[in-house]
Amino acid sequence: MSSDSKHTLRQLSAEDAAKLDPGEDHYRAYVGPPDQYDFMGATQFRLLTALGLRESHSLLDFGCGSLRSGKLFIPYLLPGRYFGLDPNAWLIQESIDRELGRDIIRLKQPTFRHDDDFRPTKFGTTFDFIVAQSIFSHTGADLAEQLLSEFRSCLNPTGLALATFVLPHQMDPTDGNERGWIYPGCVAFEADTVLNFIAKAGMVGKQLSWFHPRQTWFAMAHSADNLPASAEDAELVGDLREAVATRRPGLIQRLKSAVARRIRA
Repeated sequence: MSSDSKHTLRQLSAEDAAKLDPGEDHYRAYVGPPDQYDFMGATQFRLLTALGLRESHSLLDFGCGSLRSGKLFIPYLLPGRYFGLDPNAWLIQESIDRELGRDIIRLKQPTFRHDDDFRPTKFGTTFDFIVAQSIFSHTGADLAEQLLSEFRSCLNPTGLALATFVLPHQMDPTDGNERGWIYPGCVAFEADTVLNFIAKAGMVGKQLSWFHPRQTWFAMAHSADNLPASAEDAELVGDLREAVATRRPGLIQRLKSAVARRIRA
């Protein structure tokens, strides 16, 4: 693609970009299906706040890309509490200019790094929450284990990390024998393999039922006490419209208890 064509593509409006194919050179398309840009950010925000993320917590958005979720987390968190890591600096800058604006960056003071070595410990701090959406879908087993070890090192003692993985029945991935960073291909792991990766990194984990159109969410922590309780699994589905429509008994109270437990932590 010529530089002029790339420039023209990047200038498309959000409405026009929604018609692009995933991976095209527009900040909304480069990170996934552009017609789901809003949803993929909102579902991450809902998941973390349902699990207790409050404005005073620190958050690492690992692979923050074009700030699909960052544009919601940055205004929500207190100044200096959002940390984003992505090697593609242009994605972050485009989304700041076209989704957030420079004033809120000055007000909220997020921290960004553009390293490509998968080392969040370079931030030199620890985090209450870590979110990694569609990162492990592109890592071989060796890199997955390295990343989870890094997560353990920079996760606070009572912290919670959330990440998506592709299971074998989802999408059309390669097998799990790949190594390193695999992109644009996807890698699948069995759920037990993912849990073994987490255990090998020195954490405990569990699979979540929170809705994702192509992948599966896993939670991980230093202690099982900091994982979402099994009693709340039925409510952590990511589709509250269904819950409200069927008037599931105890929904609000269960969500309140999940948030209260994270706040106490």
